[in-house]
Amino acid sequence: MSLQTQTIHNRPSLFWLVLSFVIGAISIYGMIMVFKNGQEASYGISREVSWGLLIIGYSFLVGISAGTAILGSLSHVFKISAFDVMPKRVALVSLSALIGAFFIIFWELAGPYQLQTLRLLKYYTNFEITSPIWWMVTLYMIELPLLALELYFLMSKKHGSAFFASLVGLFVGVVAYSTLAFVFASNATRPLWHSVSFQLQFIVSAVAAGVAVVLMLVAFHNQGNRYKSNVIALNKTLFLALCLMFFVDVWSVFLNSYGGDSELAKTIKLFIGNGVLSSNFYYFELIVGIVLPIVMILIGKFSSTILSFIAGIGVLVGVFFSRYDNIVGGQLLSRPNNNIPFTLHYYMPTTSEISLFVGGIGVAMIVYFLGEKLFELKEEEH
Repeated sequence: MSLQTQTIHNRPSLFWLVLSFVIGAISIYGMIMVFKNGQEASYGISREVSWGLLIIGYSFLVGISAGTAILGSLSHVFKISAFDVMPKRVALVSLSALIGAFFIIFWELAGPYQLQTLRLLKYYTNFEITSPIWWMVTLYMIELPLLALELYFLMSKKHGSAFFASLVGLFVGVVAYSTLAFVFASNATRPLWHSVSFQLQFIVSAVAAGVAVVLMLVAFHNQGNRYKSNVIALNKTLFLALCLMFFVDVWSVFLNSYGGDSELAKTIKLFIGNGVLSSNFYYFELIVGIVLPIVMILIGKFSSTILSFIAGIGVLVGVFFSRYDNIVGGQLLSRPNNNIPFTLHYYMPTTSEISLFVGGIGVAMIVYFLGEKLFELKEEEH
């Protein structure tokens, strides 16, 4: 490679790395507000709506990590050639998304005041094995070094070691992500989280997000011609995942609405008609997140990398709002007993929460583009 070609090649990476630091720096505002005012005053959460944008952002990035890790494992563990697409970069994305998720969850669970980090450590070392959150933290602490090892082995061309790291990482990652879903489902006082549709949508959306990110990687690195057959297979997989997501979303509305005055039926009404979350559900979940990507895939005849990139953006937007609506929507209604009407609560993310969430995205981008600059990620001939 000539010096000129190398310089041209490095320019996009440097630009995106600088942009990543700029996006990550947005979190400084949220940090300052938390240090200055504390978490309670800085976040829009309340006793009734205790899980807000930071939990949503955490589950969103963890879903991307899980989805890309599954696709990577299908390639170099199960030897499915259709998913053999830029394995080093896919592994790096999975690792980067998980680190970004950890950044966000730190500001949700710990924070700087009253030695809360040490309190969190004390809670963890008590080995609360009956707690889903304890298991989730444990499993993700195991998965993080496994993802790093998998990336190292791939770069070192130690394919046998990468196979075992990916195999163990796949098992731990799937169980960890399932445990995250269980953290919500174990709360029986939240009927929406306790429903089958919530769990199914949680898993399917992670796969869709993973496929969308891989397709965006192919387009971003201008590798469409090299992975033409893979792009077709990935688009077909994404198409099926989106159809399933559409079915689950629409069917759950009809199914869970049946029950009259039950809390679950009342919660579903928040998503339809003039409900407070109806715009999110109709425009961002269904139209932008599902219908638009399906149309892009069909117009591109499953092979257009540019339209796949657009579809991928739509899928990620839809998955995020799906997380938002389901997590927030599951908390907006409450009724202490059957003798009083339901109370509709309110939640709106604060500027501090938004800055920390955007900063978490920036952290994930920083890790990825640092990897692009520091490591040899060029793939072998396909």
